[in-house]
Amino acid sequence: MHFKQPEILFALVFLLIPLLVHLFQLRKYQKEDFTNVKFLKKISRETRKSSRLKKWLVLLTRMIALGSIIIAFAQPYLPARDQNRTTSEKVIYLDNSFSMQAIGKSGELLNTAIQDLLKNIPEEGDFHLITNTEEYKNLNAEELKTRLEQTGFSSKSLDFQDIEVKASQFSDREIPSEVIMLSDFQQQMEFPENFEGKISYHLVPYKAENNINFSLDSLYIEERDPEFLQLNFILKSNRENSDQITVSAFNADELLARKTFSLDNKERLEGKFQLRNEQFPAGRLEIEDNGLQYDNRLYFSINPPQEIKGAAISRELSQAGFLNRIFTGPEFEFHNFTSENIDYNLLSRASFIILNELEEMPSSLRISLEKMHKEGKTIVIIPSEENTAVNSFLGSLPASGYGNLQSQELLITNIAFEHPLLNGVFENEIKNFDYPRAKNHYRLTGGNKILGFQDNSAFLSEQGNIYLFAAPINSENSNFKNAPLVVPIFYNLGRTALALPQLYYQVNRTNQIEVPVESSGDEVVSLVSENENFIPAQQAFAGKVRLNNEDLPETAGNFSIIYKGEETGNISYNYSREESNALYSEEFNDAEVYNSVSEYFNNVRSATQSKALWKWFVILALIFLTAEMLLLKYLK
Repeated sequence: MHFKQPEILFALVFLLIPLLVHLFQLRKYQKEDFTNVKFLKKISRETRKSSRLKKWLVLLTRMIALGSIIIAFAQPYLPARDQNRTTSEKVIYLDNSFSMQAIGKSGELLNTAIQDLLKNIPEEGDFHLITNTEEYKNLNAEELKTRLEQTGFSSKSLDFQDIEVKASQFSDREIPSEVIMLSDFQQQMEFPENFEGKISYHLVPYKAENNINFSLDSLYIEERDPEFLQLNFILKSNRENSDQITVSAFNADELLARKTFSLDNKERLEGKFQLRNEQFPAGRLEIEDNGLQYDNRLYFSINPPQEIKGAAISRELSQAGFLNRIFTGPEFEFHNFTSENIDYNLLSRASFIILNELEEMPSSLRISLEKMHKEGKTIVIIPSEENTAVNSFLGSLPASGYGNLQSQELLITNIAFEHPLLNGVFENEIKNFDYPRAKNHYRLTGGNKILGFQDNSAFLSEQGNIYLFAAPINSENSNFKNAPLVVPIFYNLGRTALALPQLYYQVNRTNQIEVPVESSGDEVVSLVSENENFIPAQQAFAGKVRLNNEDLPETAGNFSIIYKGEETGNISYNYSREESNALYSEEFNDAEVYNSVSEYFNNVRSATQSKALWKWFVILALIFLTAEMLLLKYLK
């Protein structure tokens, strides 16, 4: 026990006054003669004994009452349990990820957490606020409440390490910090085994009433012919169940199809819709459930076919006959040139260029190819047996050249099935088929091997946006032109040369899209939806504009690609489904866990406030003064 005014305790010496008054009786007794005092002596003895007890009790009550009054004026108190928490930095982490859309006892979890903070934030002191997208430093109570009221859902989520890094930026090295975390604490947050360091963590979990969630996970085109296309989708549940879910397909407001599916006590279902093979600029799939809402829509765009421009440069036009049969319209616009007769205007617009067994390379062609390489265009090189010019060209690029020509016949037996060029070509990894061969070949060093010889050296290698064949593929040297692999290899080389819009992209992920438009330099491409309009980072090249975006857009939906005021295509974005699993952490090791925000702030107040005791001493004084009065009145 401590005192605010301990000097008043010197007044306790005045307790000696009542003690002295009672010890030294000033009253004098006179003797009186009486005839018979036998019985009187007995009464006098009894009265004197009770009088002595009464005096001592009155003395005791007076001294305790007076002492209590003196102590009360000295203002006694019990010190705070943890005085350091008074000056500690308070950092509030509010989880505003989509998983906080779940419904709890008091409604939506994010709204409940915000309301709890608004009701319990102390008026004194400053706070730091962290959400998944924003950071605010040194906010007073009113500023904090304003920021909380403006907080909405975000497609971003933070793990514990991210929160720890952000909180440490607010922390003063000399002052302890407390991080108050309001979240549903999904398992992907990845809590450490123990919470160590100067920062203490105080967790307020918010729990959903319904833990079952359905989500539209992904979709893809399975089959496509001139009349119809088959759109396959994957529907997931975070729990095994047999509930029936209705899936609807829309293009803008037009209902395309609707079906009801049952998961049959599984967590995953693959469904399909057969739709007309036409343009769907604003497609989406929809479901309804009682779980999270952000994953109930999956947006997609199906654009009209875009011609991919390509070119081949050969010694003779007849050498490119097999390429003409692969790169046909309307998917490709393909041109053949000889090294002596090149239309550089058409060549500059090509997204991929095939150098087909060239023995000579004009300087103008070399300069054009170096520029196209810097623009990220695909260059495919099929060597000739006289490869000096190509090697000289490769020496100016970040690519390894060709070694010496090897006169040894080898089979092409190794296939990198996982490579994007071969994605979807094989249903299974095959190990035995009629392998193509090559008589003469070069040694390739470096790069990613796509096809390889039986001695594990590369037949087709990828080095950035350059693809190198190790051998001439004319019929005299190789039968690769007649092998089943030739069509998918060259077709996919052309198809992947232009990054046309996919069915959809993911928000908050780096995406690269190429729009085939003739850029004038001053005009820019913008993306427009009902809720958002922005200009992504972009680079203009001959015949195309490359869009690069990561932080934008912020919302999922269907977007129009606008150039010079006209719509040139469509693109769709969806949120990541990482939070759809709705799996929550139950153990938080040695972190402090509270049932509510109010419990945390009550704990802080009780730990940082001293407990005044003067009222109790005043009450004690009144009790003993009352006791004294009762003794004087009733005790004889």
